Amino acid sequence: MKKFPFYATIIYFALVLGSFAQAKQTFTITQGKPEINHVDVGTTGMSVGDSYVFEAPFTTKDGKMGRIYGVNTIISIPAGSNDPFIDRMSLIVLDFGKSDTLIVSGKAVHGTYQSEIKDNEPNLRAVIGGTGRFIGARGQMSITRNPSGSYEHEIQLLD
Repeated sequence: MKKFPFYATIIYFALVLGSFAQAKQTFTITQGKPEINHVDVGTTGMSVGDSYVFEAPFTTKDGKMGRIYGVNTIISIPAGSNDPFIDRMSLIVLDFGKSDTLIVSGKAVHGTYQSEIKDNEPNLRAVIGGTGRFIGARGQMSITRNPSGSYEHEIQLLD
């Protein structure tokens, strides 16, 4: 009988702590091909500080429309030619309309002279907040570029 409280405590903490890491809401949106503009800052040509600003329409699985807006800023360019990737800091706003937005941020890895991520290689970014029905949201978004130039975004929210 003395083992029961011990096992009950372990089960309780497993359930409580396990629930923190599980998505409470998961959904996917499909983004159209983005319009991308390169903002050249400082040194002429691709350099640290340059940004790629983009926007595109998206559709939810139930057919509702929204817009995605974002900025990817170059934060690191490899010194040698052996590393063909550059790091970018990404800030994205998903606008679902009626003040319902999600804010997503994180590091993105691109090919050195590419303005978009590679096809079929998901990138994860953090959901850091939101407004309206997404107020206080947190979680992650997996971004996958399709060969057609469109994107799939799987959004997993904890709140």
